[in-house]
Amino acid sequence: MTAAVDQGIPLPSDVDPASLMVLDENDQLTVMYTPTPKGKLVHADDSTPNLLIHGPRGTGKSTILRFDAHMRAMKFPGFKYLILRRTMPQLRKSHLGFIEAEMKKLGGKYNKTENVAYYPNGSKGYFSHCETEADVLNLLSSEFDLIIFDELTTFTIDMFIKISACARVSTGSGRIALVRAGTNPLGESTAGVMRYFITKDVSPEENPDYDSSEFGDLYIGASDNPHLDMVAYQRRLSNLQGHARKAWLDGTWEIEGAYFTDFFPRMVVDGEQRPWHVIDELPTVKGKPLLAQEWIQIYRAVDSGFNPDPAVCLWIAVMPNGCAIVFKEDHWLSTVARDVAKDITKESQGMRVVDTFADPTMFATKAHTGLADSDYYETEGVSLTASRNDRAAMGKAIHEWLGTIIDGAPKLQILRSGCPQLIKTLPEMQRDKNDPRKIAPGNDHWVVTLAYFCQGYSTPSVEYTPSTLPLWMRKKQTAVARVGQANYVR
Repeated sequence: MTAAVDQGIPLPSDVDPASLMVLDENDQLTVMYTPTPKGKLVHADDSTPNLLIHGPRGTGKSTILRFDAHMRAMKFPGFKYLILRRTMPQLRKSHLGFIEAEMKKLGGKYNKTENVAYYPNGSKGYFSHCETEADVLNLLSSEFDLIIFDELTTFTIDMFIKISACARVSTGSGRIALVRAGTNPLGESTAGVMRYFITKDVSPEENPDYDSSEFGDLYIGASDNPHLDMVAYQRRLSNLQGHARKAWLDGTWEIEGAYFTDFFPRMVVDGEQRPWHVIDELPTVKGKPLLAQEWIQIYRAVDSGFNPDPAVCLWIAVMPNGCAIVFKEDHWLSTVARDVAKDITKESQGMRVVDTFADPTMFATKAHTGLADSDYYETEGVSLTASRNDRAAMGKAIHEWLGTIIDGAPKLQILRSGCPQLIKTLPEMQRDKNDPRKIAPGNDHWVVTLAYFCQGYSTPSVEYTPSTLPLWMRKKQTAVARVGQANYVR
């Protein structure tokens, strides 16, 4: 699509047909923009409702997005688009620094007061920012054929969802409304953007209207931008440290401020990548499936909740060497304590459950009933042991389990098929800005439940072998009494 073709002017043989060309003041053809190979893919995509282009800094993502808007506006008379940055200073330093000159070349004009680009065919481009909820509300009454979020991870996911709903086309246009976004893999909503566009594991509770088939992504690396001085680019960004370097130089998705940076689903060991904290299948013990061994000790952990916070339960198998595998999770919304306990009992059938570590608030007596949630659990056969609600201690306990290596494997592993929410939320946990030792509040229900177990006292499983000695010849057993979270011999 070129401005020159629209006027019936043939293109020179050495010009890429995908270029945007204009006539200058001397009626000479001038190449205004030639897309990169990845840029061509973006401009040719008319069928993906939501497309994210992502990668390291300096790869031309913003330029691709702005010219995608230009080309669609020139192609379809009356087309309306919106380009957003999180703040007005960011908008001025990026798109607004180019738009006035570009509109002049395209035969249109840019109104600085309105921040609106006017095209000669009646199309319009709106440039705005979105810092507050009030900014969101100002945009919700409008409709656009195309909405572009530049640096999407700087917006909140709620902003993205609400504003995206303004992408609508008129009936009979033969087109679909488009949302396009570009981002470096670093920012406050990195975790949410990953869920929507990369891993596509948005739960119905988070967004009941989410359809993974409507979301696509395209990676653009430094080598995809032929105009970039790679040597100077890498030299400058290589001075960065930690997650910023990985995101801006390598294009690696990193959750800024993540608490559990020691959680590695996979790890390179002896030159080979292998499952580490996340495993795809349970191990066998003496030739039998793990859970088929009647002597394997199972621990549970429970976090209370009702609505909007769910109640959560985890099931953890402790191996003979002391390693633990979280192999099952479940959660309940708007379900009373007694019914949650009934489900937990039912789902634990056939397991040798040793203990259930629980949210200490479950032991608080309710004034209107004179009973605590723990009483209802006890009635349904689920005895609870109180854990701790110290968010610094929780984080430290999980760190210790993640970082301890036993027999060449981490002490704590999680079964992928059994615990999707725990695997999803664990790397999303943030450090508390006021106290980095603590896990910041958020969608932390599964992680908090795991912490109850990690803070508790668990013992390795021991295979039970029936004794063949007569009772009178056996050694007298020592009684064990439980006090709090520790075992004491008396």
